[in-house]
Amino acid sequence: MRPTQLRAFHAVARDGGFSAAAERLGLTQPALTIQVRNLERTYGLRLFERAGDGVRLTGAGRELFRLTGEFFGVQDRIAAFLSASRDLETGELNLAADGPHLAAQLIAAFRARYPAVRVSLALGNASEVWRDLAENRADAVIAAAQPADPANHVVALGEGRLVMLAAAGHGWADRGRIAIGELQGADAVLRERLSNTRRTVNRALREAGVSLGRVLELDSREAVVEAVAAGLGVGFVFSSEVTPDPRVRAVDLDGVAAVNREVVACLNSRRGSHVVRAFLDVAADWRASGA
Repeated sequence: MRPTQLRAFHAVARDGGFSAAAERLGLTQPALTIQVRNLERTYGLRLFERAGDGVRLTGAGRELFRLTGEFFGVQDRIAAFLSASRDLETGELNLAADGPHLAAQLIAAFRARYPAVRVSLALGNASEVWRDLAENRADAVIAAAQPADPANHVVALGEGRLVMLAAAGHGWADRGRIAIGELQGADAVLRERLSNTRRTVNRALREAGVSLGRVLELDSREAVVEAVAAGLGVGFVFSSEVTPDPRVRAVDLDGVAAVNREVVACLNSRRGSHVVRAFLDVAADWRASGA
């Protein structure tokens, strides 16, 4: 078992293709392909299947990816222990988040303290983000709807209540508060079905016995805000996600107690990584400052 082959496999599995993995590792694509093929040939395993836009892990590949994540996590913990007395003068931090607003604030705080660390951010819905963490595609995540998983180490950041968005010229825009029952038959702009926001809205509507009118489904908060501003219906976000925009108004929902609890999390196996630990510390300080 050669660590170079495992490293090549792990990079391809993490990045979903040979080209991106080769660029990340500074190798040619043929060299990376040979490493992975030799690993498969040596142990008689098929680790990848071709997909339309890259490669997909087989069952054996998924299990090996889980193990290599733990393996390299231990390596990172050893390296972090040996260099714990040094400041972070280099390194890479891969983050995933279910929205850009909070993630941007935390990245800014982290960069202010560790400007030399390269930070990347992948955005998705809450389900996708937590899957990225579990499958070692992210070092840490900023998200809501945390799963009850003992493998995760979690730092709570805060919470926000569910609110309605209306265009500035809408009849409800200046109400301040609205009973959820008044939304019966209203046109609405909603997030995709697997998002935490959509699940929360669906639950609140179901509990109130409310049915919406025409629904437009979009895949990001930013798209929802644009559609609401264009008059395509009311939208829903959490109060912690509301940003100043003269085109829309946030209106409280009477009779809805739903809240969104945002956290930063990493795998317990990654807590020893110097850069991950530094990010968790920055998140804890950010929370304590009430930023």
